[in-house]
Amino acid sequence: MSRLLFIVVFICFLDLFIELPIITPFAFSLGASEYIAGVIVATYSFFNLIGNVSGGYLSDKIGRRNILMTGMAVNIVALMAYSLIDSVAALMFLRIIHGFSAGMLTPVAFSLVADLSGREAIGRSMALTGISIGSAAVLGPAMGGIISSLATYQTVYFVLGCIYIVGILLVIFAIKESMSKEERTFHNVTSYRKLLSRPSLIIAYISSFTLMVANGSLAFGLPIKVSMIGLEDHITGMLLSVFGLTAIIIFATRLNVIYSKIKSMKLVMFGIFIVSMAMTLLHFAPNQSLVLVVMIIYGAGFALIFPSMNKIIAENTEIYERGKANGIFYAFFSIGSVFGSYSSGIFTTYFDIPFVFIGIILMVMLIIIVMML
Repeated sequence: MSRLLFIVVFICFLDLFIELPIITPFAFSLGASEYIAGVIVATYSFFNLIGNVSGGYLSDKIGRRNILMTGMAVNIVALMAYSLIDSVAALMFLRIIHGFSAGMLTPVAFSLVADLSGREAIGRSMALTGISIGSAAVLGPAMGGIISSLATYQTVYFVLGCIYIVGILLVIFAIKESMSKEERTFHNVTSYRKLLSRPSLIIAYISSFTLMVANGSLAFGLPIKVSMIGLEDHITGMLLSVFGLTAIIIFATRLNVIYSKIKSMKLVMFGIFIVSMAMTLLHFAPNQSLVLVVMIIYGAGFALIFPSMNKIIAENTEIYERGKANGIFYAFFSIGSVFGSYSSGIFTTYFDIPFVFIGIILMVMLIIIVMML
């Protein structure tokens, strides 16, 4: 399998992370209220979900490479169009297109990685995709913040558009199609109902939802925690980077042998337990040093869950249904992120910070997974 595919995965996820520090202030700069800014953020997530399902289905029917090129081409147009945005209404409309096109890419990219990996190498391949995503999570927010401070918010999207041009050239010249024409003729053999009712896949879907509930809560609540213990705002970014770097270390070193030696289901369950404990500990951490330790623990739990749940999808699907399964999987990803942020807002309103209650939700989800085995 071409290692260049992991660069494509990095670019696809850079889209998500680079705009984290800028989309809300960008909306404010155009005159949006706090409520409308929230709607603009949610609009992207909603259409990202639709793009996940559509991209997965079309990749089974038309081919991974074709859909990846189409999605990236639309994304380039959308990213470049941010330079023309001068009103809240225009930004809202563009977020619909951008959310949909970006959503198409994720299930297709992961289906390609699984298709092109031998069954014995799927665990390692998923760990390498974890490095790509972890790198995007560490570099993206910093790039977005630095570029917007030196130029404009629109410039961030222009630079990202140029990066996507590099990405689509890699796909055109270096990435091969993983499905034959004959395999694509079977794309309707498996219905969505069957994919939603297959026990092994249900566990992957629940794991995806659970992990993103935690991530959504962390993104919402960590800045509040940092402020409560008297630290400056920029410490939040540093702490998030520590969690990302911890995961990358596990993905990139000989520690990644665990993905081949230990069953994915066990790694997912242990990872959810660790993340749940980390969320609970974060509630009580009184200073920066202990919060730092908690972020390392959280990063370790994330590293156990992410490649393992992707491996579950790869091992329990045939090539002609894998795109649809990944589309459902990443739809749960999007739903979990929205639910995590929304529920954290409610818990924070009444209890100052949300982490204990999110930790309880994660333990409930873990119990559900154990009961399904």
